[in-house]
Amino acid sequence: QGLLQQGSISGIPQLGASEGLEENWLSYVPVDKAMGSHQFVAAMSMGTVFLFSGTVFGWGAMLSMLEQENFFSNLCAGSGEELPCKAQVAELNNAFTIASTAVSLVAFAAGWLVDNAGPTKSVIVAGILNFIGYIGIALSMSNEALFTPALTAAAVGGSLTMFIGYQVPFLIPSKFALLIAINSCLFDAGTLNFPILKVLYGAGLGFSTLFWLYAVIACIMFPLFALAWSQNEAEMKQIMASAGGDDDSTPTDALTSKPLGQQMKTFEFLCIFIYSVIQVPRSNLYMGTVPLVNGKIAEATGADATMVNTLTEFIIPFGFLAVPPIEMSIHKMGIINTVQLTTLIGVIYNAIQLIPSLGFQLVGTVVFAIWRAFLFSIISAYNGDTFGVKTMGRIMGIGFFASGVANIFLGPVVSASVDLGSFTPMLVGFLLVCLPLPPLFFCLQKKQVGAESAREPLQSRGPSMQRARSLRLAMASRGGSLALLRARSIDAAQQENATQELRMA
Repeated sequence: QGLLQQGSISGIPQLGASEGLEENWLSYVPVDKAMGSHQFVAAMSMGTVFLFSGTVFGWGAMLSMLEQENFFSNLCAGSGEELPCKAQVAELNNAFTIASTAVSLVAFAAGWLVDNAGPTKSVIVAGILNFIGYIGIALSMSNEALFTPALTAAAVGGSLTMFIGYQVPFLIPSKFALLIAINSCLFDAGTLNFPILKVLYGAGLGFSTLFWLYAVIACIMFPLFALAWSQNEAEMKQIMASAGGDDDSTPTDALTSKPLGQQMKTFEFLCIFIYSVIQVPRSNLYMGTVPLVNGKIAEATGADATMVNTLTEFIIPFGFLAVPPIEMSIHKMGIINTVQLTTLIGVIYNAIQLIPSLGFQLVGTVVFAIWRAFLFSIISAYNGDTFGVKTMGRIMGIGFFASGVANIFLGPVVSASVDLGSFTPMLVGFLLVCLPLPPLFFCLQKKQVGAESAREPLQSRGPSMQRARSLRLAMASRGGSLALLRARSIDAAQQENATQELRMA
C-alpha cells in the first residue's frame, strides 16, 4: 500500500497504453518516503524564509541599534548637532535604501536562477549571500565601510530565499494554496527578527555577537535546506519537464506549455503585470507614509499618534494570521475571485485612511495587514497556477522589478503631499487607481470561461477516460495550470478508494 504500482492503483481500474498513460510515472514510487522528504523541504523552507527573507525590512529596530552604537557618527564632526545628527541618519537610511532597491533590481535575476539552476543550487547561493551579509554586519563594528554592502548582500540573499520558497507548493499540490500563502506571509513575519534582536541587544548581548550568532544560524539552516531540496530535486525536474505540455493531459493552448516570451504576450500576463505595478507600490506607500498620515490626523484632532504608530509597526507583521482565510478563499472562490476580493480589501483600508480618527487608523492597519497578506499570496498563486513552475520565478521577478521601478515615483508624490500639508489628494488618487482592476479581471474571467467551453468537455468521455485524465493531471503535470484541480482530483480518488474498500469489506 506504500507504493503506486504499475497499473494497480487501488480504487482506479487498470489502464492500458491505449489510454495514454506514460511509462515515466508508471513505476514503483515510494510514497511514504516521498511524503517524508516533502515534509522536510516544506519545514526547512518555512523556517528559512521566516529567518532570512524579510529580515532586513525590519529596519526600524536595526536603525535604533546602529544609532546606539554610533555608526557613522564621524559625519557629525563639526556640525554642532547632538547624536544622531542629520548626516548620520541620512547615511544609515541610505544603506537601507540601497539594500531595499537591490531587492527589486535583482528580482528577475533571482527568478531566472531558480528557474534554470534549480532550487538546490539556488539555496547554496542564497546561503552564501546571507552568511557573507551577516558576518559583514558583525565585522562592520570595526570597519563601517562594510555595513552597506553587507546589508545589501543579506537583502539580496533573502529575496532569493523567498523565490526558492515558491517552488515547494508544486511538490505538494494538495497544499498548493496553503503553502503559497504561508511563503508570502512569512516574508512579512520575518520583519520581526530585527526587533527580536533589538530586545536581546537591550538585555546586554553585544551588537557583533548578535550578528555572529545569526551567521551561525545561517550556516545551520541553509545546508539543511539544500539537503532537503537535494532529496526532491529529481522529482522537481520531472515536474518541470511535464509542465511543458508534452503529454495529452495538458491542453495544447495551456500557458504552462508555452515559453516565457509567448506567456508575456498574453492577456493573462498583462492583467497580473498591471495588478502588481499598481498594488505593490500601494503597499509600500502605506508602510512608508502611515506615520505621516497619522501625524496629520493627530495635528487636526489634538491627539498623540505615538502609541498608534507603535502598534501599527507591531500589527503589520502578523498578517500571516490571515493564511487560513486566504487558502479557503482560493479553494472556495477560485483565484480570479480572490483577486477581486483582494482589490476590495485594498479599497477598504485606503478609504479608512481618509477618516480623521486615530482609533479608526488602527482598524485600518488590521485591514491593511490582511490585505497585504492576501496581495502577495494571490499574486504568487495566480502566477504559479497560470504560468506554471518552469517560468514562475521569472514571471514573479518581472513583476517585482517593474514594481520596484514604480516605487521610484512614490518619492515625489510623498514630497508633494508634505509640501501641500495634506495627504488627502494622494490617498484619493491611490484609491481611484484601483478602480480599473475589477473590470480588467472580469474580462479575464470571461475570456477563460470562453476558452474552457470551447474545449471538448471532459464529461463527453467515458468514465475510465475521465479517471485516466484526472490521474495524469495529478501525477504527471503538477507544474501545470491546473494545480488546484489536481488536488481536488486526488482527494476525489482517495474518497472513492475508501468507499470501495468499505464495500469490499
